[in-house]
Amino acid sequence: MPRIRVVLDACVLLPYQLADLLLRLADAELYEPLWSEAILEEVHRNLIGTFGVPTEKATKRLNHMRSAFPNANVTGYENLMDTMTTEPKDRHVAAAAVRGNAALIVTANIRDFPPDALEPYDIEVIHPDDFLQDQLDLSPALTLECLQRQRTEYTRPQFTFTEFYLTLAKTVPEFATRAATAERDSLPSEGPTPLEIVSGAAAHQAFFPDHEPDATDPLGAAYLWWAALQDRSELNDVLKALTYHPPAWGNYEWADQSLSGTGLMQFVERCPDDDTIVYVKFMPNVDHAMRAFGEIPLDDVRILTMVRCPDGLWRAWGLSHNHFPSAVEVHG
Repeated sequence: MPRIRVVLDACVLLPYQLADLLLRLADAELYEPLWSEAILEEVHRNLIGTFGVPTEKATKRLNHMRSAFPNANVTGYENLMDTMTTEPKDRHVAAAAVRGNAALIVTANIRDFPPDALEPYDIEVIHPDDFLQDQLDLSPALTLECLQRQRTEYTRPQFTFTEFYLTLAKTVPEFATRAATAERDSLPSEGPTPLEIVSGAAAHQAFFPDHEPDATDPLGAAYLWWAALQDRSELNDVLKALTYHPPAWGNYEWADQSLSGTGLMQFVERCPDDDTIVYVKFMPNVDHAMRAFGEIPLDDVRILTMVRCPDGLWRAWGLSHNHFPSAVEVHG
């Protein structure tokens, strides 16, 4: 069965995680990718000038794309450019789509491609968020398989489940939300959870085997804050010292109730937009700390948002349920 032919605009090939996913889906034969040398030159130029990617690395990335998809390059479209009625700077993209017999142009710049400019050629312009949702609807298993492989193959840095989808949501938010939910739902309900309940001295040793917890480490600060919360009568000063804005927490009773029956998780999630913000998770239905031996996506957690302050200490900024506050929410 012939695959749909899709022109990938430069703007969707620039963000690495998005471009990587689009090309993985193409490699899985969900569609046939198309581009032109002009599109790739625009990607190369912006990787270096806008994204700060070293020239050698940018060149290597594009050469890898060329070798992985040798039939993607569209040529001989130049004489069509003057007949295109799209924005002048994007006429080469529209002309390449016409010459390549494409059915779709995937671009984040929808407004630059008026529908009536491409209707005569039966070409539709679609945002990458919508395009990826279509792939999830049409081929859910293959799309999720590509996502899982992409996440597990990222090692520098390594992403947790939540970090991966938080980062992806910066470019394709609706798809990221749907895909994360679909991946959670696809997990088998039976089988052991890769977690071990630890408490007391065992938790201390499991989380901090080589040193005492301290507030210069986000997990250490969260651990000390949680311990002080549970013993406010004796450690109220410590609790306030480890809180970003103590007046916002009142007497902390609501926080204590929210975390009652939960356990501190070992993994710390990073905010994709700000390295001074991290998230520490509390899993419900346990009263002890939790050590993880594998990754597990959770859909019912309390999120303690920690902020690194100018003095180098991490402090508790807020507590939420199933919500990771953005950098804008935290810093305004």
